[in-house]
Amino acid sequence: MTAVCHRAPWLVTCVEGESTPLADGALVVENGRIVAVGSFADCRNLAATVIDHDGCVLTPALVNAHAHLELSYLAELGQGEPSGGDMPGWIYELLTRRETMTSNAEGITASAGDALATMSAGGCGLVGDIGNDPASCGIGDGSGVEVLFFLELLGLSRVGEERAFSFLASLPDQVLATPHGPYSVTPRLLQAAKERARQLGQRVSIHLAESEDETKFLADGSGGFPDFFKKRGVWDGNFTPPGCSPVAYLDRLGVLDPETLCVHCVQVSDDDIALLARCRAGVCLCPGSNRFLGVGKAPVEKMLAAGIFPALGTDSLASNPFLSIWREMHILMEDHPGLDPAMVFAMASRGGAQGLGMDADYGALAMGKKAAIIAVDYEGSGKDLFEFLVSVGKDATVTWL
Repeated sequence: MTAVCHRAPWLVTCVEGESTPLADGALVVENGRIVAVGSFADCRNLAATVIDHDGCVLTPALVNAHAHLELSYLAELGQGEPSGGDMPGWIYELLTRRETMTSNAEGITASAGDALATMSAGGCGLVGDIGNDPASCGIGDGSGVEVLFFLELLGLSRVGEERAFSFLASLPDQVLATPHGPYSVTPRLLQAAKERARQLGQRVSIHLAESEDETKFLADGSGGFPDFFKKRGVWDGNFTPPGCSPVAYLDRLGVLDPETLCVHCVQVSDDDIALLARCRAGVCLCPGSNRFLGVGKAPVEKMLAAGIFPALGTDSLASNPFLSIWREMHILMEDHPGLDPAMVFAMASRGGAQGLGMDADYGALAMGKKAAIIAVDYEGSGKDLFEFLVSVGKDATVTWL
């Protein structure tokens, strides 16, 4: 295949340490990989064909590090009234609706495919997807978006734990299995799922410290989750609250390490943040979902100060009206106006790729990476470029190279 040089007024590489847009930049693509990045003057003679992208900035494809495509058919729930912080109530409603609609397998698959197509049209090239049905691992097939699928485990009661262990033992090695969260699986199951991932060289992606109800339940068994579990018929007294924060609990169990992606991390203390940093665990923020559910805002400034470089995710359409990483950046800047826009855009690309362990291929415009590149319409200056990228929201006009 002949090498092609792509030229644009601006390039944003998202390479670590490179926070200044490259004017009159170019990159050369050959056999689906980036083979050169730099000024147009440096790259023009490296390819027989030059394609100009006037009025655009070239960037890496965005990365959605946490989504539930399988829940896209429940989008009506995410279009309704926000939950006001009642996490157990929202989950109960979600599960109730899910149980009345699971017979519509074709509709569920179609809704997931439509959601993925929308994400692709918005420039998302990689998704960390969480599902409960093994059949959902094929949602991304033929979409043009790489989907890293995690099969979620649940099991808090003795019966649920045994069922989950049997299920885990039956899975092929290539399936990534992950516990849902510290309040919805037993400690034994948490450790087993993590140990399996370690042995297979895989990531786990776990919901962590999302709501006050979660922190209360793990601290002393209070909050709304005990009644929720009883209403759902999954409470048998098998689980004993550990008496600590969700982050400290995972650390006690040996689950926190660089191969664990901790999703949400809203209800975290300074000690929790220090612990996450010390363990070099990954963090994924979902500001749009957190806003809809009313569970609070993650202390992202403190995370950055501690050396944590988060990813961004949307969560599902059941808790977020839009699966748009552009919108997530916009909301994050609204919630934390002091953040550096260049850093926020890097979270939406390099941060997600690193969080999913896919940064050898995604997250930056650099030699050797996949040519997952988007052109975003932009007519302004380099000075305002990052401010534009993090504020344009879902109105961004995107073209794939």
